[in-house]
Amino acid sequence: MSNELAPLAPMPVHNNTDDPLWLALWNAYEPVITALRRIPLVTNVESGNMFAITAELTDGSHLWISSTEDLPMDPGALEGFHVKRLHDDNPNIDEVLYDSTENGEQAEHGNNTVPLIQAITAFVTERRLAPRVIDLVSVRLQGVTAQRLPLSKLLNGPCTDNDAAITEYGNVVRAMAQKGWTCVLAQGGTDWPLSVWELNDEVGILYLASAGQVIV
Repeated sequence: MSNELAPLAPMPVHNNTDDPLWLALWNAYEPVITALRRIPLVTNVESGNMFAITAELTDGSHLWISSTEDLPMDPGALEGFHVKRLHDDNPNIDEVLYDSTENGEQAEHGNNTVPLIQAITAFVTERRLAPRVIDLVSVRLQGVTAQRLPLSKLLNGPCTDNDAAITEYGNVVRAMAQKGWTCVLAQGGTDWPLSVWELNDEVGILYLASAGQVIV
């Protein structure tokens, strides 16, 4: 299953999002849609001539998620999931990657959404068809002043590369030493450095902190 802390892919951009039928289908399959958006894939629902979930891939193709026929408005009436990769401009792209309908290769999973999302995640990861999620890292100082007041500063970042964040950490270390701070403890090496500093009865912990994630 996708990471529940990962950022969501953006909502689809079109004029149907206030259509009652579109909204009903979106809400009916929201757990599947949200899991796909956390992969992260821009996900939509088709509510015209056919009912299905679609998910955009980075090469211009898309996933088409249906059942034995259309997706029923009531998920309780599902007869398994059928997932294909298609391309509107390239008919040669037409492959089934998951089929838990009655005669499908994954029929034993039926309506279970966990193996569905696992299979889609594995497929788009192996083919590199999903946008990348990048961890953001900041250099922070947390401590207490000589007046016993809390000290919290964002000194650099967020950086989109951990190596860049470590480089900035080194720059901050040199700047603090030049300002008269004394390092009383250092640990973590170059993998995840952390150090404790003292200046005129002020104490601070310098460290690399997670600053969330972005989709690129």
